[in-house]
Amino acid sequence: MADCRDLSGRLFIGYRTMTPTANDNGFPSATFRFKNIGPVKNADMELGDLTIVAGRNNTGKTYLVYTLYGFLALWDTWPGDTDSTVSDAEADAPDATAPRSIVDRIVDQLLERGRAAVETPPDSLQSARTSVMRALTRSFSADALSGVFSSPPEAFEGASIRIDLPPELPDPLPPVEIRVRPEETFSIRYDGKHLAVTAEPPGSKRHHPSELRHLITRLYLHFLFPELPSNPFVLSAERFGISLFYRELDFTKNQLVDLLQKIGDRKNTDSYFPYFLLDQTVSRYALPIKHNIDYTRSVSDLRKKRSELYDEGLFKDIRTFMGGDYAASDDTIEFRSRKRGEGRFAIPLHLASSSARGLSDLYFFLRHVARRDHLLIIDEPEGHLDTANQVLLARLLARMVRAGLKVLLTTHSDYLVKEINNLIMLNSAFTDKAQVIRKLKYRREDRIDPTRIRAYVAGEQGLHKCAIDEFGIDMPNFDETIDTINNAAIELTARLETEAGD
Repeated sequence: MADCRDLSGRLFIGYRTMTPTANDNGFPSATFRFKNIGPVKNADMELGDLTIVAGRNNTGKTYLVYTLYGFLALWDTWPGDTDSTVSDAEADAPDATAPRSIVDRIVDQLLERGRAAVETPPDSLQSARTSVMRALTRSFSADALSGVFSSPPEAFEGASIRIDLPPELPDPLPPVEIRVRPEETFSIRYDGKHLAVTAEPPGSKRHHPSELRHLITRLYLHFLFPELPSNPFVLSAERFGISLFYRELDFTKNQLVDLLQKIGDRKNTDSYFPYFLLDQTVSRYALPIKHNIDYTRSVSDLRKKRSELYDEGLFKDIRTFMGGDYAASDDTIEFRSRKRGEGRFAIPLHLASSSARGLSDLYFFLRHVARRDHLLIIDEPEGHLDTANQVLLARLLARMVRAGLKVLLTTHSDYLVKEINNLIMLNSAFTDKAQVIRKLKYRREDRIDPTRIRAYVAGEQGLHKCAIDEFGIDMPNFDETIDTINNAAIELTARLETEAGD
């Protein structure tokens, strides 16, 4: 199998659901259930095309989205080569009579004749969905969750993620395609009775049986769970620091590698210390931060690529409201002002404003990376933006969703939420709408369907689901704070006016 890798350096195979995604097809969404994750004791979350998690500091927002990202980044390879695709019935059967798993039967037929057709009743598929998901989440919670946060296992003792799938089998189960090499794909389809797997070009003998089994396992898992986003992409809150220090991280890493090479084959106790140091250095970051660092490091390699959404021009919105754009070369990333005359400048990103640094990763993602099957997770996208740009960012997020991206964000910004509420109201029909849009300086595409949004407030050791209607998101935590400030201002103003009158 070709050693294709994604932006974080992980082994990557290009999955593609060959029909619209589950939510677009009207399938019920999966429910993610979190238990004992940081300050969160119990919380349930369902993803929309746009999912917003707000709340005060230290209420567990980042814990939840990092846990979700960790599972979605690892679920199709965790727990690795174990029989995670074996159903409960297969696992409980005596060894002598246990049927071969669906994956094993597919692999056998592919090796024998280059294609496979395995009879599989719908109830067997639904049973497999339930039991396999149970195995995946149990294994992840026990063996991988603490590693996602780069913490000792005891710090996450009793912590878990569980995923409740819809009780009925999605109808239809969308076909899935897996690209192994640019010229080689495998696809899986279900006709209500048989699972059919084909290879293009025909034949699978170029793959070792164990390699083929690993590949088909991942293909089968993506087919079983169309509700799960297959390509999460994270922009962590630490992206501001990453843009400052990623070159220094590379320099430190290279120094350590040079040191290890100089040590060579000396086998004594002291020679192991650099290995320990290297392990401690690279393992102290949570998985989303590691992947964010890897992405930022890779930007210079991406500059000649166009994202699937390039023609939507979403990255140009960032250029417009930041008054500049970004350029990557082999050894630096620059922020370039678009002002004319003497006010024009180009400076290394680490010398640019924090707002410019914070949006650089999103700019390069939209220009070079984004695909319509991505789930983009952004921790506090409004960080270091003034209020006017927070409003413009809300409009960009809505356009991203309309272009096909799924977005999950945490936020402290009432401006962002209130502007999304305006865009929800713009989605409705009303008299003289075109004139109102022009008067309020919106674009015709500045709207978002409220049925595509899920919103939550973190607090009291859990998540509170917000009501959403044609008037927007009911998120009272922001309104309560604003009312408190306004009431205080009214009373203080009255006191001062009384004193002045006396």
